[in-house]
Amino acid sequence: MIAHLAQIAVLLAVAPLLQGVIKSLRARLQGRPGPSPLQPYRDLRKLARKGIVLPHEVSLVFLAAPGLYAGSALVLAYLVPTIGSRAPLDAIAIALVLAFGRFALVLAALDARSSFEGMAASREATFAALGEAPLVLALVSTVLPGATSLGALFTAAAIFIVNLSEMARIPIDNQETHYELTMIHEGLALEYSGRHLALVQYAAAVRQAALLVLAAMLLPGSGGSTFAWFCALVLATAIVERTFAKLRLFEVPSLFALATLLAFFGIAVRLTGVNLW
Repeated sequence: MIAHLAQIAVLLAVAPLLQGVIKSLRARLQGRPGPSPLQPYRDLRKLARKGIVLPHEVSLVFLAAPGLYAGSALVLAYLVPTIGSRAPLDAIAIALVLAFGRFALVLAALDARSSFEGMAASREATFAALGEAPLVLALVSTVLPGATSLGALFTAAAIFIVNLSEMARIPIDNQETHYELTMIHEGLALEYSGRHLALVQYAAAVRQAALLVLAAMLLPGSGGSTFAWFCALVLATAIVERTFAKLRLFEVPSLFALATLLAFFGIAVRLTGVNLW
């Protein structure tokens, strides 16, 4: 139990650092110096000190959404280390917790009565519906008997593709854009400011770190190899953002279809016992 709590504390502490590392790596790959890996901590501190400006006539839904979103991120950080225990309910709970946090932000975006936030909410809900199938299939495959290294690779690849959507990463989304017509995840938080915005950004960083840890834990090996896989996934995220352009809206479903196929392959390989080594 103490080790589990220590893992959660480390995850919560380094989540903003991970966000900064990915931004810095992407900038370096593009030949730019980029921001400091510690910049997200500075941004959160600055936002936490600012006042809150609310849209006109918002309800309690808008006010409660940052807390609910952050709460779901904390629960996700608690559940991710338990995936190694091969508990089926934990695998399904992870998908439900992700959906709950997203649902809270989507409702808040609609409550703000902004056309741009409504557009972002519609796209977020659409991509979430497309991403739930491969995510659930991949998580369920982790509790099936006959684990193999090849099955683990297929499963981790499916979760990595879903992660790109959950983390608002290219080629599905771009969290760096400030153009309202293309924003998806960032568009949900357009009307937030001050402590509310800091809470949303921190929760997003925790979700990103937890999902990458989850994918790393599903790959072959344990202990130090899990950390090595985690570093490799962080680097892969930066490389994908550096290599690919953002997909057109109607091309995104094909990427989720690929993730679904990979998840099915992971289940088939686990059941048949095919292995690489």
